[in-house]
Amino acid sequence: MRVLFLTDSLSDLDGVGRYSVCLLRALEEAQPGIEIEVLLARKHRPTSSDVRPHWKVSVALPPDYFYYMSFARFWTSFVACAWRVRARARHADLVHAIKDYPHNFAGLFGARLAGVPCIATAHGTYSVQPLLSSRHARLARWTYARLAALISVSRYTKTRLEKLLDGRALAREKVHVIPNAVAYEHYQTARAVGERAWHAQPYTLAIGEVKERKGHHLSLAAFCRVAPSRPEWHHYVIGHALGDAYEQRLRDMTVAAGVADRVHFLGNITEDLKIDLLQRARVFVHTPVTAQDGGFEGFGIVYLEAAACGVPAIGTLDSGAEDAVVDGSTGYLVAQEVEAVTTALTRLIDEPALCKRMGEAGRAHARTSSWRDNAERVLEIYAASLRSR
Repeated sequence: MRVLFLTDSLSDLDGVGRYSVCLLRALEEAQPGIEIEVLLARKHRPTSSDVRPHWKVSVALPPDYFYYMSFARFWTSFVACAWRVRARARHADLVHAIKDYPHNFAGLFGARLAGVPCIATAHGTYSVQPLLSSRHARLARWTYARLAALISVSRYTKTRLEKLLDGRALAREKVHVIPNAVAYEHYQTARAVGERAWHAQPYTLAIGEVKERKGHHLSLAAFCRVAPSRPEWHHYVIGHALGDAYEQRLRDMTVAAGVADRVHFLGNITEDLKIDLLQRARVFVHTPVTAQDGGFEGFGIVYLEAAACGVPAIGTLDSGAEDAVVDGSTGYLVAQEVEAVTTALTRLIDEPALCKRMGEAGRAHARTSSWRDNAERVLEIYAASLRSR
């Protein structure tokens, strides 16, 4: 089987990149002999060391801001992208658009020109937002209606899509929920990172780009409430910061609470450093919100990474965290409110036995999560799509 993948990232620094690399590796393990070709959007982050050298990778897709381009530039980019996809899809059995709309729109068009089916993955925000756009909704509906299948990474994302699409635009039998997974063993080995400040500190950890929908204003506000009476505790944030008003709001919050010297914004860091921080964290707190622009967390692989390291997590309801955190077992799911996050955080900090018990449950949960299982379900969808051509 020959599959042409469309994605904007093969990096460890973002969720779509990790999804792409982990899925492709698992597909090869589940079906030896599968031929993989990747069309990549303009590179903006380093390529993961887990990318296999024999994969055929070329930069051929429009950049992330394709969605926001002017009318003339959008259609120029669409035609160029669809034509490139068509050219490569003629040598493939099917196209899998891992990148959301409008990349999957161009991918579908190119696949149809080449006479092969197109499957897409719906990750979250960028699957739903086009359906709320007066400019893009009609084209997004056209795309969803003609896909051979749609893989949703969570029940929550599927629910959001179904509320905006009627049966004519997205046949329910074409939608398959296949939750993201985690490579458990990858997180069990100690990393050689030298002596680090956090090695001598109890700390909470957050991972995610510093922007509104990742909910740092909730997790950090909760830490600012509990930290003054717990002077030994620190809080670390991994994720790209934009240097904008939102980041400044967070920094001002730490100053007002008198804990600025105990809150550390690390930006993007290496995989080894990230894993070292995860392995040593006491509590993982990632509290996404539904942002003013409609953005939301579609799943949150980071919750499973924390679970694999034996760290209990705090996530939020009305987000993809509902599919990643087992409430009351591997952590807590709470309302998108500072008070609710604070209550959960206080309990986990003050009850080490509870933390340990939830951490052990998290490890057990992560062990049952397998990219191999994920890949086998994806291969079944590939096979069904080819049979129904």
